[in-house]
Amino acid sequence: MDKKAKKKVLQMIPYGAYVVGTKTPEGKDHLMFGRWLMQTSFKPALVAFALSEDSRTLANVRRSMRFAVSFLASGMKGVAESIVDGSFAKVKTERTPSGLPVVAGGAGWIDCQVLDILDKGDHRIALAEVVDVGSGPGKLMPLDELKWHYGG
Repeated sequence: MDKKAKKKVLQMIPYGAYVVGTKTPEGKDHLMFGRWLMQTSFKPALVAFALSEDSRTLANVRRSMRFAVSFLASGMKGVAESIVDGSFAKVKTERTPSGLPVVAGGAGWIDCQVLDILDKGDHRIALAEVVDVGSGPGKLMPLDELKWHYGG
């Protein structure tokens, strides 16, 4: 396989800019920037999110079997950069009714109950039921707006 062509083609897959919110074992908020989210079912509403196998977020998800996903709104580049840099204190958050952290002012959020974690590849796929949602202003920020590339 042509590795350059593979990377070019896989980077054509559209990605949004998301933040996964979990709780640490000590009950502290933990945030992670992510890209790999997709809906997999209407009834019930199911989503799949890919998490790096060595991430703290995956460890939190495995322990609690819950996570929230904030949909960053267009123009929230500074929020995305703060989360990637680990500067969580710079990010204003709110709580889902279940207590998980979500980004304030985002395009929306989902609160998820994990049904299964698929252990394939270098990321783990958390298959989860959407148990609550919140809608916010604006449209989802595409990864292209950040001028970041992922895939390949």
